[in-house]
Amino acid sequence: MVRHALVRCAVAVALASSAVVATPWAAGAAENSPPEQPVPAELATGGQDCARGAERPYVATRPQLEAVLRDPDAQPVSAKFEISWRDGAGERHVRSLRTESKSSGSTFSRPVPAEVPPSTQVSWRVRASDGSAWGPWSSAGGKGKCQFVLDDEAPAEPSVSSAEYPDDDQWHDGVGIRGTFKAASSSGDTVAYVYRFMGETPQTVRAEQPGGTAEFSWLPQSDGPGSVTVQAQDRAGNRSAPTTHRFLVKEGGKPAAHWRLADPAGSSEATAEAGGKAAKAGGGAVFGAEGPARTAVGSAVELDGSAEAFLTPGAPAVDTGKAFAVSAWVRPDETGRAMAAVSQDGVGTAAFRLGGEGGGTFSFALAGPDGSAERAEGGRPERGEWAHLTGVYDPAEETARLYVNGRLVDTAENARAVPASGDAQIGRALGEAGQGRNWDGRIADVRAWNRVVVPEEAARLAERGTVSEGHWKLDAAVGGASPEQGGGQPLRLGGDAKIFGGEQQCDPLDPECAPGRDPMVGAGELELDGTGDFAATDGPVVATGDSFSLATHVRIDPAAGDRTMTVLSLPGEHVNLAALRYTPERRKWELTLAHEDRAGAETTTLRADSARATSGAPHHLAVVLDAGTDEVLLYVDGTVAARAPFHHAWRATGGLQAGRAQLADGWGEYLHGAVDDVHAFAGALTEQEVVLLRAAD
Repeated sequence: MVRHALVRCAVAVALASSAVVATPWAAGAAENSPPEQPVPAELATGGQDCARGAERPYVATRPQLEAVLRDPDAQPVSAKFEISWRDGAGERHVRSLRTESKSSGSTFSRPVPAEVPPSTQVSWRVRASDGSAWGPWSSAGGKGKCQFVLDDEAPAEPSVSSAEYPDDDQWHDGVGIRGTFKAASSSGDTVAYVYRFMGETPQTVRAEQPGGTAEFSWLPQSDGPGSVTVQAQDRAGNRSAPTTHRFLVKEGGKPAAHWRLADPAGSSEATAEAGGKAAKAGGGAVFGAEGPARTAVGSAVELDGSAEAFLTPGAPAVDTGKAFAVSAWVRPDETGRAMAAVSQDGVGTAAFRLGGEGGGTFSFALAGPDGSAERAEGGRPERGEWAHLTGVYDPAEETARLYVNGRLVDTAENARAVPASGDAQIGRALGEAGQGRNWDGRIADVRAWNRVVVPEEAARLAERGTVSEGHWKLDAAVGGASPEQGGGQPLRLGGDAKIFGGEQQCDPLDPECAPGRDPMVGAGELELDGTGDFAATDGPVVATGDSFSLATHVRIDPAAGDRTMTVLSLPGEHVNLAALRYTPERRKWELTLAHEDRAGAETTTLRADSARATSGAPHHLAVVLDAGTDEVLLYVDGTVAARAPFHHAWRATGGLQAGRAQLADGWGEYLHGAVDDVHAFAGALTEQEVVLLRAAD
């Protein structure tokens, strides 16, 4: 009995002990926390933020519903999405969508079922489960459900109209005249219009209100047929079938005012073109000065910078309250002070002025409505050098643009001009102290437009042609000189230089005799052996203080070895203004220009890194120094191989050299190879002209 009592006691102790051990497990189970409530910021409908009511998204395709779900115990969780909507009869439909478990903090997603009808408002919410407990719905606590509308129907095709450029068979003004286009759709859910003008990228404009119209403007850059294609777009991004509006654009209208300033010497006023009002000249204005070379502008007016240096028609040139443009050829005789080439009087100051600033730049300035001034400036005025200036004001874009020699150099943003009906002024501008900024130098061909002048027009106004100053075919030599085609200075052959005409250099019956090579161009070429051979003119062939171009064909002899050799050079008294070389390090072409005619002068060097010089093969090289844009370009085989800023041009006093360059200790860098068909031009060749020159040779 005692023994049984002891056993029963032991069992009781064991059970009690087991109960004590089990207590912590039961407490742990009771402490499990349910998953967190999903955060609205981490919910998305087809990639768009969770929203409801008026902010709910419209989607064109059935979206993915997404949610980031978290568990405070970092336990894996699964998601339950609930979707609901009402059908046409008002009956509510609810669908639940479950997912597999993933780690806490993961993104869960499910697509909207195909049974959800379009054009219906859909609500959804989500919650998480850790396998033991469900967390609260995302909508709990008054946070509300996410909503969206599935809209897969495109809006109706829009209509397009324009007062300035209607869709008809008539030609309408014109390049530089902005037109307004109006798009309208019969679909009440249209919120935007996507339009694309011919040759341009698509743009989007919002409708005034859902189902409303929208307007957009366009500035023609060229004349001819044009078109704009427009699509209506709804809130879901659905786009309608396109509507194409076609129209015809005239060329740009003529200037509202134009003074060529080419009147005979002794004239007291400048004749106006197209029946405009003549501009009376002050005592400091003298007609008959030479105009910019290589242009159709034959002569100019010279102004002495005094208070009498001006011309005025006594009337405005343009309406400054709208779009306008003004241009002029200018040649300053000083650059250290602010001067005005063209302006128009406003109230107490010039409404606009085009000219130069004392800081060494050209400028186009507007007087703003609040007394402020917006100014576009750039370019580099140089004493005694012609430049073409164009200033353009576009009120639709609120910009003032300045073109120098046909290139846009600056754009002033947020520019607003004021209407001014004061007199136009040539050679001065109104300021606080009265008329001032009088021009010292020459002005020619002043024009003003009541429209925008587009970039292509600005470039065309500034065009300066090229004039051949020398062409040496190098087909023959007479008396040791190869003639210039126009009867100019010949290239005199020096050293053992000779004209090679493709003749056989050995007995063609000799088995060791190799076939003779053909000249690169024409019937002959200049052959140089690299040991003192060259060809040169007696004096300069082109005025290098202005724009100029050189071009030639060259072949490096395979036996030349690794040494620097000059193809063409333009020497001064102490250094070469320009030297076009072959460099052996990487078999490249190189152009070096000195900033002044002084020993040790600073230089600018261009290297044609992308164009390899192949020994034995012909290459076409061209050098273009554009003083108008202060840039120099090196062409290799018709392609721009290098370009760099350069505004240090000076007059080279020596003759054109073929096959050598002036060095510190005398002539050197003699070329071992051949040169053919050398050209020299006054003016800057265009890229197209270089290509044509290479092909024509």
